[in-house]
Amino acid sequence: EERGVYRLSPRPGGPVGRIQLDISPFQGKDLRSDLLRRDFTINAMALPLAPSFKPVPDKKPGLFRLPSPDRAGIVDPALGLKDLRSGTIRMVSPSAFSEDPLRLLRAFRFASSLGFGIAPGTMKRIRSEAGLIKKSAPERVRDELLAILASPEAAAWTRKIYDAGLLPVLIPELEAQRSCAEVYYGQGGVLKHTFAVMDRLDRLLKAPGEYIPNWKKISEFFEDKEVLRLAALLHDIAKPPCARRIKGRLRFFGHEEHGAAVARRLLEDLRFSKDRVRLVSGIIGSHLRPGNLASNETISDRAVFRFFRAMGEDIVPLLLLCWADHASYITPARLEAVKGRLREKPMPIPEGGLPREGVKKTLRFMQVLNLLLQSYISKNIKLKTARLIDGHDVLRTLELEPGPGVGEILEKVGLRQFEGKIKNRKQALLPRLHDPLMVL
Repeated sequence: EERGVYRLSPRPGGPVGRIQLDISPFQGKDLRSDLLRRDFTINAMALPLAPSFKPVPDKKPGLFRLPSPDRAGIVDPALGLKDLRSGTIRMVSPSAFSEDPLRLLRAFRFASSLGFGIAPGTMKRIRSEAGLIKKSAPERVRDELLAILASPEAAAWTRKIYDAGLLPVLIPELEAQRSCAEVYYGQGGVLKHTFAVMDRLDRLLKAPGEYIPNWKKISEFFEDKEVLRLAALLHDIAKPPCARRIKGRLRFFGHEEHGAAVARRLLEDLRFSKDRVRLVSGIIGSHLRPGNLASNETISDRAVFRFFRAMGEDIVPLLLLCWADHASYITPARLEAVKGRLREKPMPIPEGGLPREGVKKTLRFMQVLNLLLQSYISKNIKLKTARLIDGHDVLRTLELEPGPGVGEILEKVGLRQFEGKIKNRKQALLPRLHDPLMVL
């Protein structure tokens, strides 16, 4: 209001869902001075609205298109058309970032969404002024970060944000990863691993059908790509503070639980929704569980059922994160070479156990992940893990006193339901005393 700026937005439920018009008087002395206060040259152009510039009705009712402008009439004091043609993000003025520090991230958001490059001088200024990003409102930082993570090449762009010095300012805990566990991951340590996990997740999200049969039946879990990538970025955030050398071997006991707490704080500080905070911190806190399951010689229906019951609605996001995590331990070329074997029955654990690293271990773990995903898809887990009966039903039907036996019966009923032997509430309530199911 103090600047006389107004926004016209479509009426809720109206036919036009996206267009909005901002109306403003000059903030400076004239149009040229206002354009030169913009962020980047490609955004510093104006077109006078002559009477001949009229919307063209679209084939769809209620929609319209804008006509192609006369380029000779475009007001372009910062030479934005030239940068638009060359695909370059260039700051309009040396004060662009100090006037609005969020532009530091916006440069990467525009570049990642348009497939543009950032001019060397602009990149140099970003590096020198990266610390200013802390002055931006957390909500605005969150939205820009999510827009960058929406890119199909999110791993590469996230690495560029890190190299520019922005990510260490926003997530200081990442800096300690760079020199942690280089004995395992090579130069770059845990940070190198983190970006490798993001890269494998990008590969999976680009072509899920190449790795996960029947993936379309769980396609809803692939829609929130930005949040999955955020979980990949933060999944090992607590490895450095949890690193301990035990019997000559570097271990990270508890890093998943500690990492969940760190991720929760970081996301809350950036004003993420409660649902997203819960999801990301939840799967970070559980991201070792599928690997622990894969370490068992046999994987019973009971173990799978208990895993699904424990994870609830977070099963698929957790498995996708773990898929990327384990895939990061082999090169992209090797992943491509073995992707046909990922669908096979889990290979047996050799005598003496799985090796600590290498293709055999990775292949076994990823085959187990595929088994879990296919089990989720084929058994309709959303229904199969919902309880048909509760403790009151057990007490009333079997005329029992409250006690631990009630929980055991519910567990067995749930397992029979998971196996398809019980399909409805009526069957679950039948007191078949000859069946071990009902023996306390």
